[in-house]
Amino acid sequence: MESDMENIGAAVLVTGRDAGNERRAAFRNNIKLIIESCTACPFKYRKGTYLCFFCKTSFLEPERLRDHTRQQHSDVKQLLKPRKYEPLKMDFAFTTCKLCGLSIADYEMLKSHLRDHGIHLDCSYGDSILPYNLTKDEHRCQICGKRYEMFLSLHKHMNEHYEHFICETCGKRFATSQRMVNHARTHERGDFPCKRCQDTFPSYASLYAHIAKIHRSNKRYKCPICDEKFASYKHRLKHLNEIHGEKTAIFPCPSCPRVFDLCSRRTAHIRFQHLQERNHSCPLCFMKFFTKYELQEHSIKHGGERIYQCDVCKKSYARLKTLREHMRIHNNDRRFVCPVCGQAFIQNCSLKQHIRVHHPNQTKSDVF
Repeated sequence: MESDMENIGAAVLVTGRDAGNERRAAFRNNIKLIIESCTACPFKYRKGTYLCFFCKTSFLEPERLRDHTRQQHSDVKQLLKPRKYEPLKMDFAFTTCKLCGLSIADYEMLKSHLRDHGIHLDCSYGDSILPYNLTKDEHRCQICGKRYEMFLSLHKHMNEHYEHFICETCGKRFATSQRMVNHARTHERGDFPCKRCQDTFPSYASLYAHIAKIHRSNKRYKCPICDEKFASYKHRLKHLNEIHGEKTAIFPCPSCPRVFDLCSRRTAHIRFQHLQERNHSCPLCFMKFFTKYELQEHSIKHGGERIYQCDVCKKSYARLKTLREHMRIHNNDRRFVCPVCGQAFIQNCSLKQHIRVHHPNQTKSDVF
């Protein structure tokens, strides 16, 4: 029986590996076609800086990244093949078609325009890139127009538009498998010892919070130039300005002389000082809001009624969005089976994470 389970698990893994290879090949070909046909700039982002996709040179300003890529890596033959079949971050600011010179506003326009040239991207596995429009002073979603103070906030927001990976525990969706795996660890329960002291915690989330608070002094904002760490984004901006002479963005109020160092502070100032139009009032605490949506989100804090119910398992949710995310668990087949214990998963990365946590003594050759 145990041998049969291992054989079934191995067969399913082979099938999953073949599907993964097909997806990886489609993503690589799409990325190659995009870079060959337009001037959109592929990039990576790490520790507060933009990295060149080809040579990993880091830049604080996206303008310098674009200049570097255009001058140093215009030859498509230098294209590196991504190791994972995940969407590649790509900047569409100042993009033109290499075939006819037409200005390209965004990714959707590029896909449509390439079809005019007889070039078709294979989107059967989803989009191969995450589109951005990088500027130094603001971070705006190219799809819905939402604005964010930091690039990481915008990158997290992109999960709402690209749903390549789904958490099988809570249904939350993610644009990349790494983000999903990092999130999935928060659901794990067991003994999580701290490597820096003798304490042990019941979950990875509590261990991470302990490390951030006790051993890292909660300094999560790292200077991309000298690696000094700071407790807040504002303090890092001040450090870059005063120590390294880097000009940081300022945000003037359009209605009065006040100027702010953070976009979020300017937004709060405008809403509270100049608009003052809170027409939506909470019937329980009488707190007022600018929009009906803000009032609905606030009302949930008062124990809002869970009116959205899953037809399959009867779980109820206060938000329709949460129910939709939960339903993905029921609609996906669990084709990835653990050859050790037989537990099945929707995604291969969930299976790998399961084996790392629950079967750490199994070698890679034994399992994969």
